[in-house]
Amino acid sequence: MKPDYIYNLDDRPPLRYALLYGFQWAFIMFPSLIIAATLVAESFPQGQIDKIRFLQFTLLTSGVFTALQTLWGHRFPLLEGPATALMLAFILLAPLGVEAVQGGMIIGGGLLILTVLSRQLDRVSRLFTPNVIGVILMLIALGLLRPLLGFMTGAGPGHPQGEGWTLLISIALVLFMATLSHRLEGFWKTISILIGMLAGSLLFFFLGRLEWQRVAAASWLSLSARWAPSLPEFQWTAAVAFACAYLAVMVNNLGSLQGIAVITDPARLPKAVPRGILVTGAAGIVCGVLGVVGTVSYSMSPGVILANRMASRYAVTYCGLFLFAAAFFPKLAALLSLVPAPVVGAALCVGLGGQVGIGIATVASQPLSSRDYFVVGVPVLLGTMVAFLPQTLFDALPGSLQIFVGNSLITGIFLVLVLEHLLLRNKKALRIHDDGGGKLQAPRVRGQHHRD
Repeated sequence: MKPDYIYNLDDRPPLRYALLYGFQWAFIMFPSLIIAATLVAESFPQGQIDKIRFLQFTLLTSGVFTALQTLWGHRFPLLEGPATALMLAFILLAPLGVEAVQGGMIIGGGLLILTVLSRQLDRVSRLFTPNVIGVILMLIALGLLRPLLGFMTGAGPGHPQGEGWTLLISIALVLFMATLSHRLEGFWKTISILIGMLAGSLLFFFLGRLEWQRVAAASWLSLSARWAPSLPEFQWTAAVAFACAYLAVMVNNLGSLQGIAVITDPARLPKAVPRGILVTGAAGIVCGVLGVVGTVSYSMSPGVILANRMASRYAVTYCGLFLFAAAFFPKLAALLSLVPAPVVGAALCVGLGGQVGIGIATVASQPLSSRDYFVVGVPVLLGTMVAFLPQTLFDALPGSLQIFVGNSLITGIFLVLVLEHLLLRNKKALRIHDDGGGKLQAPRVRGQHHRD
């Protein structure tokens, strides 16, 4: 029996509720978009990138492709945002100039589309056994521990190590939100995280730590006249780097789709994978023309869905519309960024905690043997460790290799695939298999059935 949701995957909540759910997702998503856009823009020489324009178009592309994926692409409640692998490629190729980066992004997105059209994804999808999916779900949560710790401790320019009291408040908010998620019923359960975020923001307001003045000072409308910063140039160095980066993006997308399918509708997966990755490739081409980082399906959704018991993909569509609007209305963007980082960190911690739980349940859905302890434990441990390594540790490696080794999720997925299917291969292990009609069947989690 699948998890009991108040709103299922294809349910359309009433408009007033859907808007609240969209805001809830947007509050969680917005800080990540700001951090990603700022990090990439500042890696280029002074004056080469307009930072305000870069943030605007990052919001625009994230919003558009979030809506497009939920309505036409994979049709799962997954958020779309700048891919870490592509961000790293952007930063590494900054010395070549924006034009070379644009060309490399376009080539990488085009190669992803060709991969889908050549029908090579079926072979890759068969590799995702319960062990692999469980490791991915856990790695998504554990790989975010480093930025999550920065959020929850309030680390910043004034307090580079964070503050103890801030961490204690954030932990209290985690317990508060988790309790709300468990105790509330009906509609109120579906906005339990939003209630917790509003309560946390109110607490920080009374402590004098809420910068609400920025909302009043922000202008209502802003529009960049430059849609394309420059004409793309095609250089083989950038092409190779982004080809490798998009291979990592494809693996990331597969992991995100497998993770969300486990708790919603596994039967949709065979059609969702090619459609979702096709849209991701198209996003790469569009983002390349616009000169911003290409998008990928973010993996934080399963935990938030389990906490709220609200799995409607249309709620995430509204989130995409809010992000799109924020690109042109700075006052809305200021409102979305109003929630303090420790409160956002607490909300993420609740969602990711549930995600670790579903990862464990996925692994335990099959009879376990001693090999499974190593197949699961080693990638989780090493993948989590990579997230805490300093980026400078990989500076001596080739740029294309840095894209893989510096990403904890990609490292963990590579390790679990090698252990599961090569080094510790077990021919009797449950696998995704072909049902004889050419359709891939996803592994079932114990206590779960496919919806008719």
